[in-house]
Amino acid sequence: MNSIGDFAESLILGQVEDIKEGKSLPPKLEEAKAASNAAPAKDISQIEVPDDMMRQILGEGFHPQDTPPAERFPELVWEEPEPEIKPEPSVITEETAQELVSLLEEVRNMVSELKEMTSAGAIGVNLAGPVSDPMGKSSRRRRKPNKSDVLKESIRRILK
Repeated sequence: MNSIGDFAESLILGQVEDIKEGKSLPPKLEEAKAASNAAPAKDISQIEVPDDMMRQILGEGFHPQDTPPAERFPELVWEEPEPEIKPEPSVITEETAQELVSLLEEVRNMVSELKEMTSAGAIGVNLAGPVSDPMGKSSRRRRKPNKSDVLKESIRRILK
């Protein structure tokens, strides 16, 4: 007694042998041959179905529409968005310009320090993730502001 797998294998091997011997065409070519022998499809785009026939087929689900199909499905029209009106820039006084210059110098110094720290290997990757104090000691002293705190404070001063 053969299993279904053995039967399917023998069918496939038989088809492969027939293709090799030229007795039959490969599956792709058979599909193409069948498609070329088939009758051309009929154009049904202009056929009108009367409302009575639609009511008979669809029953209560049919609701006739008095408008022609072209009016039922209007064309989509793309509207161009209005260009955004940008507010006029405010005038910068000499005082605010001096503040900006000093803040930019601070930022430049912080960036150069950060470059030195990364190139020297002082800043590394913490693979352990955030952890509370491992020794169980909590420090009550005020922490030193880091670079991002200084930048945030500088931006706050500018915006005031």
